[in-house]
Amino acid sequence: METAQPPFLSAPVSPAAPSPAARRRNTVTIKLILIAAFILLLQLPLGLINSLRQERSHTNEAAVLARSAAGEYAPTPFEGYRMVERSLKYSVLVLTLVFTAFFLFETLAGLRLHAVHYGLVGGAMCLFYLALLALGEVLPPGAAYVGAAGASSLLIILYSVSILHSYARAGTIAALLAVEHGVLYVVLRMESYALLAGTATLFASLAVVMFCTRNVDWFARESGKEIPA
Repeated sequence: METAQPPFLSAPVSPAAPSPAARRRNTVTIKLILIAAFILLLQLPLGLINSLRQERSHTNEAAVLARSAAGEYAPTPFEGYRMVERSLKYSVLVLTLVFTAFFLFETLAGLRLHAVHYGLVGGAMCLFYLALLALGEVLPPGAAYVGAAGASSLLIILYSVSILHSYARAGTIAALLAVEHGVLYVVLRMESYALLAGTATLFASLAVVMFCTRNVDWFARESGKEIPA
């Protein structure tokens, strides 16, 4: 008489882990979404700086009027306030260009940058506008702009040496910041041609990004393959 065999129980099958290609694709996509979210999130402190600008402008305007009525001479820092107001209108473009440079370094050079790195760089960029507001009350607009841009850029450059692991890469960031602040200053001083200058800057920036990524195989990047230099 044959003995009945117990039924064969198969081991539970665990769900397959995501492939390296899927993880790589998700990492790049999430990083782009994260950068866009940071740019939008940084509009909150920039909005607070703009509110502070309006408050300081109204306070100083009232003080100037009171001193003028009393026959006293009162310097008017209103041009500095206007420079801050106009520079804030280009904040999205400025932040996008800086974050794009760090993202390209991370993608093309195989670096790993954390969200904290992007957040600290964005915070340093926001300090530029706050410093411009503060210095604009005690210095001429040109000197205030140079001082604010220099302080913010120096902070980012020194930090870039560490997170980008290269003086050459930090030098590239320094060149980008110098060009960016220089073009922004020209745009702010050219009221009649501000739109034209801003549009030309956008075209030039996009052309640089296209040139730097012309040989990148993004499909190979997503599939986890090596990208030729």
